[in-house]
Amino acid sequence: MSTTEIDTTKNPELSPKSSLSGLMSFDEFDNFFDNFLSRRWPRMNLGLSTLPETSIPRVDILDHDNDVEVQAALPGVKKEDLEVTINHQTMTIRSCTKEEKQEEQKGSYFRREITRGEFQRTLTLPDTVDSEKATANFSDGILKVIIPKVEQSKRKTIEIS
Repeated sequence: MSTTEIDTTKNPELSPKSSLSGLMSFDEFDNFFDNFLSRRWPRMNLGLSTLPETSIPRVDILDHDNDVEVQAALPGVKKEDLEVTINHQTMTIRSCTKEEKQEEQKGSYFRREITRGEFQRTLTLPDTVDSEKATANFSDGILKVIIPKVEQSKRKTIEIS
């Protein structure tokens, strides 16, 4: 076995799963790389292992018929520290959490994984949206933004004759 090959006999989870035709579907291929990178990179000594995985919020983007819904998991973020901007077909989520200074800190960190500081994430939306009519709700650490689509980008069903 060459040095660039991966021995999947020791860890069968790293071997790609294939369909009956012997080829991987796009989703299987995409999931394989997501799983591989999330397992292997933090263990490699690339200087990246000190970065917490949760420093960038995880998001879900749902493309409905009349609007686009964005949900972002933002645990520990306060509503007043949150800023959401929409420009054309992009949305930016920005937050700045300040570390509370402890006057009498007795001890040092043994493990520190809670992210503090500033982050920004810009997302591309699936359709052209009307940012003037967007609504946002922040509850239990979940940001939910609903942005109506502009009339021209709404899905239309065409009757076939």
